[in-house]
Amino acid sequence: MPTPDGARPASSAPPRGSTATAAYSRPPTAPAAAGTATAAPPPVTSTSPDALADQLDAGPGDRQAPARGPGRPAPTPGRPPGQGRRAKLRLSKINPLTVTRLSFAFSLCVFVVLLVAVAVLWFVLNSIGVFDSVSDAADTLTDSSASNVRTWLSFGRAMEISLLVGAINVILMTVLATLGTLLYNLCAEMIGGIELTLSDQ
Repeated sequence: MPTPDGARPASSAPPRGSTATAAYSRPPTAPAAAGTATAAPPPVTSTSPDALADQLDAGPGDRQAPARGPGRPAPTPGRPPGQGRRAKLRLSKINPLTVTRLSFAFSLCVFVVLLVAVAVLWFVLNSIGVFDSVSDAADTLTDSSASNVRTWLSFGRAMEISLLVGAINVILMTVLATLGTLLYNLCAEMIGGIELTLSDQ
């Protein structure tokens, strides 16, 4: 006996076209949470022959200048590239105390150099027999008993004279340098000091 249409069981076969796409359907992605940044896609660079030719043909004026570091000063447009900065200064006053100390130290160095030079010179002259020749000549010309040439040409007498001359030189150089500084300050107040030009070349 045929079954009526209302009593037919529901067909379990899937509809057309659904079996082909069901296996490849992707699950829905969850929406991005609020406050999280989505990664931007990488920039697309054109590698076509025309784009590469345009980049190679670009002149030096189209390229950007390299960024300057934090410590490099900006170039001055009005100054030539090989010329440095210059500044004009005037020496209006000198501290006399500093000049005194400097001149005293310099005179002491000269004093030491003088002593060493006299000692070396005496040994050189003595080694070649200059002092003996002078003493013999003095003995020949004068009475040998009254002659004191050898004592004056001895090493000790030469060093005593060098010490005396060096000490006088130290005092004179220090005093004259200090007096010169005071005179310079006095003249600088009336007519101005020495002008100096400094450059960073």
